Amino acid sequence: MMPIDSEAMTKTMIMSLGGSPEPLLKSIVSHRPGNIIFLASHDSVALAGNILSKLDFKPSMAYEITDDPNIMFECYKKARCCVERAKKLGVAPENVIVDYTGGTKVMTAALILATIGQPFQFNYVGGELRNKDGLGVVMDGHEKMFAEMNPWSIFAEEERRQVVTLFNRRRFSAVMQIIDHCSTRELPLEIMSYFGFVRPFAEGFLFWEQFQHETALRKISDGMERLATYLKVNRDPDLETFGFQAEQCRLFLRQLLSDTDYMKVLHPVLIDDLLNNARRRMVDKRYDDAAARIYRALELYGQVCFHEVAGCDTDSMNPDMIPEKIREEYIRKYLDTKKNVLKLPMTATFEYLKVKGHPAGIRFFERHQVIKKIQSNRNASILAHGIQPVSEKAINSIFETVTEFVQFTKIFDFPALP
Repeated sequence: MMPIDSEAMTKTMIMSLGGSPEPLLKSIVSHRPGNIIFLASHDSVALAGNILSKLDFKPSMAYEITDDPNIMFECYKKARCCVERAKKLGVAPENVIVDYTGGTKVMTAALILATIGQPFQFNYVGGELRNKDGLGVVMDGHEKMFAEMNPWSIFAEEERRQVVTLFNRRRFSAVMQIIDHCSTRELPLEIMSYFGFVRPFAEGFLFWEQFQHETALRKISDGMERLATYLKVNRDPDLETFGFQAEQCRLFLRQLLSDTDYMKVLHPVLIDDLLNNARRRMVDKRYDDAAARIYRALELYGQVCFHEVAGCDTDSMNPDMIPEKIREEYIRKYLDTKKNVLKLPMTATFEYLKVKGHPAGIRFFERHQVIKKIQSNRNASILAHGIQPVSEKAINSIFETVTEFVQFTKIFDFPALP
């Protein structure tokens, strides 16, 4: 009996066992594995001895036996045990070969379902010549290896569908994880190209959600280029619409960065960005996150108006520039004695604007009682100073009040993949 070479010792086969031994024997001889794990039934387990007796080498053999080869869940559980056995052997995943030739149809399906998410190789032994006028089993001596019959391509299409669903729910991190996992396998060219443009879009919109606007712009621009390349080969009107909508987002980002000198200066566009971000959090039912963004938009609105009037930021105000009517109070409450500047909180910012006759200050105190409720809800939030979650009713009221006050009109959404 010939020994197993060192390369074969690194290979493991997982095989569904049943039917004619010849196709299974052909597969084993071709791959010469050091280990074989059989998914078998009580009736088919004896077939392994028949196969082993015809080999000129002796692999290590193990068995997972299903009590009923015609019940999918029973077969699937045992197929999963085969996967766990293979992992414990310490063989590199790319050196695990799954052969789903033998066994009942249910066993074959279960083995594919149990292994399809793994970076294994797949193999199937068929043939061109069958008995029973071509309708029966492959005749001995006419077996043919079909290593290219890899179910991964079908699984990849299902993963693509999952990517679309998650992308449209703004689960961008999950999208990236799925694509990265799929990319460890050999994918059909169309799906690989599809993932090629979706991933930078997902990453770009994720960075945007995290207010990393410059990086977001770069990633979305990359996605636009890759989408254009994809559409040259795969014409799709719905994806062309997606591309148009993504371009509007890219233009908004580019304008935001220009208006803020790459996030160095305040600008009203940041208020629009915050409130649109808050809208997305509300749709996702993340109300505390939304409340923090809405409150910051209100505060930022005051800071933008303040800068227009005073020519400086609210945390660097010269006390001499405060109107005499409120100067003494402001110095007493808000003076940073080390730097000799005033650092104004939100209400004090709007009070300054009111004294200066700015419409934002006047409107703020016309709505002061309603805005105080917003402050109270925000302060009670577990993401601020309290331990209470913000309710859906409260967030809708907060959003309506603030958007009306800051005169928010530039509503936009991230594009949805078709």
